[in-house]
Amino acid sequence: MALGVSPDAEDAEDHIAPLALLLERTTGDGIRSGRPIDWLWWGERNGVPFHSDWWMAITPQGPIGFDGQHFALLRDEMLSDAFLQHERRLITKWARKPYWTPREAIDLSLNFGPFTTDSWRGQEPEFGDTIRERDDRFRTSERAVEAGDISEKAAPKDYVLWLDKCGYIVSEAWRRAVGLESKVFGHMEQAQLATLLEENAQLRQNLENLATKTDAQDDVQRQLATLGDENENLRRQLVEQEKTIRGFEEQALQSGIESNSSEDIKELKKRIRLLHGERANYNEVGALTRRVEFLEIILLAAAVDGHSYDPRAGKSPIPKEIADKATALGNPIAQSTVRKYLQESSTKHIEPGVWEVIFPKK
Repeated sequence: MALGVSPDAEDAEDHIAPLALLLERTTGDGIRSGRPIDWLWWGERNGVPFHSDWWMAITPQGPIGFDGQHFALLRDEMLSDAFLQHERRLITKWARKPYWTPREAIDLSLNFGPFTTDSWRGQEPEFGDTIRERDDRFRTSERAVEAGDISEKAAPKDYVLWLDKCGYIVSEAWRRAVGLESKVFGHMEQAQLATLLEENAQLRQNLENLATKTDAQDDVQRQLATLGDENENLRRQLVEQEKTIRGFEEQALQSGIESNSSEDIKELKKRIRLLHGERANYNEVGALTRRVEFLEIILLAAAVDGHSYDPRAGKSPIPKEIADKATALGNPIAQSTVRKYLQESSTKHIEPGVWEVIFPKK
């Protein structure tokens, strides 16, 4: 609203985009809600000044010192370095006094040294609006003392609360100096606190989910390494068997040439059948084949789920990651071997159209 844009406007986000860092810092400090007048001060202090009409709308009681209309008209003066430096000097001298008198409180509220014309302006004697405002506030304090709202000798903290109750602006620096809570933080609503707690709980849940996902990924890596080893061993055994079978077949042919012994030929053929798996128990042969196929499918599924492996990718880093994990587990496997088996499994067991469904092209 300080920018003159309705929060409900469609382009509101575009208008506040340049202030993203300021808003992030503010919400990081826990400032989520506060009275309108608190936000007016916040805007002035952070270089996002509200229009003068906002001050008059939010402080309809009229010109009382340097809030409302007066502050709106003299904002440059009120936010000047001279004003702030003089305010710090007064705080250093007066914030720890055991008590203030009404006149001291009134002068300090206008950033004057009590009973002096020593002000941030460096002007003397006082004149015009400043004199009238000083007298008006003092008459108000006299009536407050008579009514018992404040005593003639009250603690600085009590006077700051009384000034705030009367509608006179009291800076956050004075409030902190006399031991009062910041009004911006003090007016945070319970709903905002509940929101912060909910955000905190969500962040914790996200961290737990991430840790669980990491553990699950480590399990997949271990399973992939184990399956890779088993697959490699099975293929090695098949290669050895094929070599042995070819040797016996060559031996059988040679024996047929050199000898007409039907018994020798029968024996060789029997041994060849045994090596080919032609045993009496055919279920055992089928179980071994199914085991190899299932291991190939499991290896491929684990690579797709845990690493988003896509066999269509020209240069996939996944085979290297799996090979590196196997090496870390003490069972080195060549990257090319992993790539080869993954490619063979994807071609053998998966229809081509499935990959388009899992990894659609953008």
